[in-house]
Amino acid sequence: MNYSDLSFLILAGGKSRRMGTDKADLDYHGHTFLETLIEKARKMGFTDIIISGYPHEISGITPVADELAGRGPLGGMYSCFKKAKNKYCFIVCVDVPQLVEDTIFSLIDFHMKEKNEITLLSQNGKVEPLIGVFPTSSYKKILPIIRDHSAKVFRLIDQYDYKIFSVNDESKTMANINTPEDYQQIMKKP
Repeated sequence: MNYSDLSFLILAGGKSRRMGTDKADLDYHGHTFLETLIEKARKMGFTDIIISGYPHEISGITPVADELAGRGPLGGMYSCFKKAKNKYCFIVCVDVPQLVEDTIFSLIDFHMKEKNEITLLSQNGKVEPLIGVFPTSSYKKILPIIRDHSAKVFRLIDQYDYKIFSVNDESKTMANINTPEDYQQIMKKP
């Protein structure tokens, strides 16, 4: 399996309440968070790039609106998995512009070697349920979970035999940027 055998899903449909503005459009060293992730996905060799919940057209990218509104990340995953061209999908949130390509390659290699159903990233002891590899067929398991309301992503993950890929290196941390203070911190870094 090559990296191009996976779809690349950027979850960009959050309400950004703590940030106060759409995180997808925040500047990150001359590009938006979303542009930064798209560029990295292309550089990494992904050809099926999907964006959940971002209402603007981008050349060569598949935008997907949530079929079921207000269902959180699982709602975005549900709609996007149905549109994905590949059996597996690498997922990342739009608020992780510091995506470390080598870490993602290692996570995917681990996923393929171990033949996991789901592989999640753990950074310095913290599991990231929205950075990892998921089977796109899991949309079938998502629907009953979110049919009437939103639910935590672990409601899906716990239905699978999943593995954790651990990175214990502060320099490789891909932190979620959720608040104006988080944003100010990353913008101080080169």
